Amino acid sequence: MTAYDLKLQRVCTYIQHHLDDELSLQVLSDVAGLSRFHFHRIFAAHLGISVMKYRQMLRLKRASFRLAFNKDIKVIEIALDSGFDSPEAFTRAFKRSFDQTPRAFRTEPNWQNWHMKFVYFTPKSELDMNVNIIERPLEKIAYISHRGSPEKVFETAAKFIEWRKRTGLSPVRTSATYGIPFSDPEQTPEQEFRFDIAGSINKSIDQNDDGIEMGEIPAGRYAMVRHLGSHDQIRDSVYFLFRNWLPEHQEEAGDYPVFFHYHNFVHEVNEADLITDIYLLLK
Repeated sequence: MTAYDLKLQRVCTYIQHHLDDELSLQVLSDVAGLSRFHFHRIFAAHLGISVMKYRQMLRLKRASFRLAFNKDIKVIEIALDSGFDSPEAFTRAFKRSFDQTPRAFRTEPNWQNWHMKFVYFTPKSELDMNVNIIERPLEKIAYISHRGSPEKVFETAAKFIEWRKRTGLSPVRTSATYGIPFSDPEQTPEQEFRFDIAGSINKSIDQNDDGIEMGEIPAGRYAMVRHLGSHDQIRDSVYFLFRNWLPEHQEEAGDYPVFFHYHNFVHEVNEADLITDIYLLLK
């Protein structure tokens, strides 16, 4: 990691934690430890996006999740929380960024197109993660399987959320919520990709037309590492377990996918405040 990478990673983290603050170029250049005369050019040259556009895209990203998953919040509230003076200004910026108005996105989000708008380089942080070994009992789950494009996982997640709300089974406030990827999306053909969205249950569920099935997370000895912040970088934490921790501790992975335990959700908190535990079954 270069000196510039460290400086820009520091300022990106600062922006993520201060999305609703007034952020001047002077403040951000001080955080980066770069001259204010050159900071904005260095940022744009390395990330491919201006610093103010980067902040706006993070705000619009947060707004996207609230539109899609918090449908009881009015568009005007989301607009004002995103730093816009009026719903009209918010609508123009949202449509210019995602090719859909906020109301159209709320009704039928085009997640594949949405993902394409966040293809810019973000400097990675140095990983020095604390791994704990946890004994987990067998846990029964209800799950829905997403198959196909990783960029459409949110569509399947929305179906699981709707099932939870409608049935009252696996209530989100008192049940664990899991994501179980059966392969690396970057290494798997789109048509073969599978990702299960799951919730813990304490009683059986009936057969249904919602695509919800019953399953189990096996009992065993697990390596657990806590990932803080955006899920966009969660693969780095996963690879840390495989690349660094397993060989250093002479451990082997067991016969079950790595899975994620989500302690909070991106439509409820800022990305920077997300808490996700990553579990790896050990032999």
